[in-house]
Amino acid sequence: MKRKAGRFLSTVLVVVMLAAATPAMSASAAALTCPGTGGWSSMKYDDATGNTTWYMKDGSVIVQDENGNVIQNTQTAAPSAAATGWTSDTNSDLTVQPGKTYQFKFTAANPSGINVWMGTPGVFNVTKAATEANAVYYKITAVGTPGAAAGVYVLYNGGSGTKLCVATVAGGSTSSGGTSSGSTSSGNTSSGGSTSSTPDTSGMTEKQKAAVEAGLTLGDWNHEYEQEVFDLVNEERVKLGLPKLVWDVNGTDLAQIRAKELSIKYSHTRPDGTHAGTENIGSGDAIPILVEDPSGVHWALWNGDPKSIVASWMGSEGHYKNMMDYEVDDAGNVIGATAMAVGCYVDKEGSIWWVQVFTGGKSVLENPTYRNPLL
Repeated sequence: MKRKAGRFLSTVLVVVMLAAATPAMSASAAALTCPGTGGWSSMKYDDATGNTTWYMKDGSVIVQDENGNVIQNTQTAAPSAAATGWTSDTNSDLTVQPGKTYQFKFTAANPSGINVWMGTPGVFNVTKAATEANAVYYKITAVGTPGAAAGVYVLYNGGSGTKLCVATVAGGSTSSGGTSSGSTSSGNTSSGGSTSSTPDTSGMTEKQKAAVEAGLTLGDWNHEYEQEVFDLVNEERVKLGLPKLVWDVNGTDLAQIRAKELSIKYSHTRPDGTHAGTENIGSGDAIPILVEDPSGVHWALWNGDPKSIVASWMGSEGHYKNMMDYEVDDAGNVIGATAMAVGCYVDKEGSIWWVQVFTGGKSVLENPTYRNPLL
């Protein structure tokens, strides 16, 4: 499925993103690390005051000045068990094809307090897919023998576990009594192309078909693409003799949230009116278009895969600076980012939303990781 652009482009890839990336962090801002415990869900940097506000997962707020001094801290020693409980988008028994996945969405006042496990080991693997402001997504993957079953249990804020439903590994080509993950391009399917080899695209738009046929899942994140973007950026840094960025584990949830927020409001200003931190953003789709560059005329994706979006950012001065700036001052402080987290969200219309969230400071280098924790 291909379409022709209205005119040839003089660049390798089409860039559809904000012309100006968020300015790179100052030396003081880059050195800041969250002083709280339990992890943070989002942060805001105030250009006027130099203050950094951390919104913690337990609902508390911590504010640092431009020198890293804590000037406000409402965090308690440990959050108490929430009395409001949680809800799930799935409450009935279900069947999953072997090797496929099913995704649950849990809504709660404290989504990070939700933990999911299977009552019978060796039947399904459980992974946390993403966390939002008031929701968390878990995926189960069928790894047991056909016909094997296991209860799905939910633990919230350290309370007693609750049995949600029973998941069964399908015993044949068809399933019954529930939704089989991977059979369609929408609903509770996993990210990263876990759809069937011949997905049903009847009734879909051109953009939706292109996304599904590229192995993407509509209305879901793609963690494999996120990892590939991360790796490609580090490849470019190594070419310049720069140290690799580490994966910002604490920023992973924020990257997931920001990627989905971009599908609602494509801006460095978040839907709630606050300004995002240092980030690169972009959007595209999986439909190839005709482009012209020094190598000739050929078909290329429109920011629809990791290589094309990274190439677009590399060709933009502001985005390039966020990815490649690196300097060490006389005191040994790193000016520029030392860590990054990536978000990639595919909306239900087939548009792909990208974000790189950059952070700095030495603490992220103490236990470095180069892998997306959601994989």
